[in-house]
Amino acid sequence: MSLKSLLKQNKCIRNLGKRFNIFRAFFHDEKDFAAQYMEAASNKGDYRYSILLLVHSLEKGMCMPNPRPFGFDKVKQLMSELNNLKENRSFEYQLGVSILSAWKTFFDEKDWDKVPVYQEVEKFLLDKESTLVAGSKVYKPLQRGIDNSFESIICSRHSVRDFQKRPIEKADLELPIRCFIETPTACNRQMCRLICVKDQKIKNVLDNIILGIHGFNIDTVQYFLVTYELAAFAYSGERQQGLFNAGLCTMNFVNALHVNGIGSCCLQWSNKYAEDLKVRKLLGLSESERIGVVIGAGYYLPENVVPCSVRRSAEEIFREI
Repeated sequence: MSLKSLLKQNKCIRNLGKRFNIFRAFFHDEKDFAAQYMEAASNKGDYRYSILLLVHSLEKGMCMPNPRPFGFDKVKQLMSELNNLKENRSFEYQLGVSILSAWKTFFDEKDWDKVPVYQEVEKFLLDKESTLVAGSKVYKPLQRGIDNSFESIICSRHSVRDFQKRPIEKADLELPIRCFIETPTACNRQMCRLICVKDQKIKNVLDNIILGIHGFNIDTVQYFLVTYELAAFAYSGERQQGLFNAGLCTMNFVNALHVNGIGSCCLQWSNKYAEDLKVRKLLGLSESERIGVVIGAGYYLPENVVPCSVRRSAEEIFREI
């Protein structure tokens, strides 16, 4: 028997080796993330995703129930990045021009004072046009029982942040929970759980701690948390599987909510460690259980104002090699 085989038979040495591999894998993840994340990319002249984030932020501002003049720093940053973007026919450039035009129109419609930034945008747009339509739109949900084809369900869903003021009925959760359960998971390990928050004290904490909650009507939203178990994963190569499986379960769940006339919006759980620990203790999670996604949900209103959220074309996202 080789020395390597002998060492593997020793539990302590095997565990030490696995821990080293886990540390090394996360070290490379950190190195890659720090070198390639949005700010690092922008510093290297890659503004694609910074532009898309700015567009979405401005679109959300147009969806607020009682908007006030907004977005001055964001439109200035967006104009700067568009000027530095080399390809002015790209999806990002076209979308950036479109949202600036929508922002200007929004100001005109509200008859707000034409501040200097407005005039800068007006000047920027003089010789520019876009084939895309960014901004906000009125969204009417899928009518229950009218068209439940797969395509209709997937393509008609839109994230919303305001809901009817009534609790979600248990009967309307049966299908979404079933779809959550039927989600494929790594080697059928079924490491994801779904928590429905009904305790008002816990909800109050979540209202104040969840990132991205701005724009929600917190009086009508009901929270669901998707968790995953670290204990389900066998080695360093599976270090991302928890969030991946949580995402799969989440999409099955929210699409089934949509079928039952329940709107939702998914929020990544990207809080600081201390906040994460506080909520995990509050929820009574085990030491190995982690929060993957928070879902805000409730029955659809007859209509909502939502971001246009323009999608890329199939040509941009699909290729054959």
